[in-house]
Amino acid sequence: MSRSIGRLATTLVMLAIFAGMSLIALGFPEKAAFTPLLVGIPGAILCLAQLAIDVTGRARAAGPDGDEEFGDRDGDAVTGREWFMFAWLAVFTAALIGFGFHVGGPLVVFLYIRFGEREPWRNAILAGVGTFLVVWLIFTKLLELPLFGGLLLPTLF
Repeated sequence: MSRSIGRLATTLVMLAIFAGMSLIALGFPEKAAFTPLLVGIPGAILCLAQLAIDVTGRARAAGPDGDEEFGDRDGDAVTGREWFMFAWLAVFTAALIGFGFHVGGPLVVFLYIRFGEREPWRNAILAGVGTFLVVWLIFTKLLELPLFGGLLLPTLF
């Protein structure tokens, strides 16, 4: 199967998942439906945008390695940038498990922006504070969802 057909198939499967999830959530009570709709509707919209890109063939652009199409390289070797992103994903997962969403999420966003992307301190602080505000205001206050508090913080305090 060629990569473009595989990409198109992946986009269609993801669109079906997000759209189906949203349709099923419409039958739930209001509070129960909000979170699936919060994920499903933007996910479906992004899948539709990706589908348009896949169908029109506008995905051709120079990638970071000068490849004709981003991610379309000879061989399946993992690059240094991909290992870098896997490492940050592992750090993010460990921080969420250890410190929870309210502390771990903003902390890793701050660390990634400052040290992973080498942005100025101001940008990193704003990103960390913004992440905390989004998590706290939207999920805790607006949606009244109890978020995972982590394994380490409850043990320590």
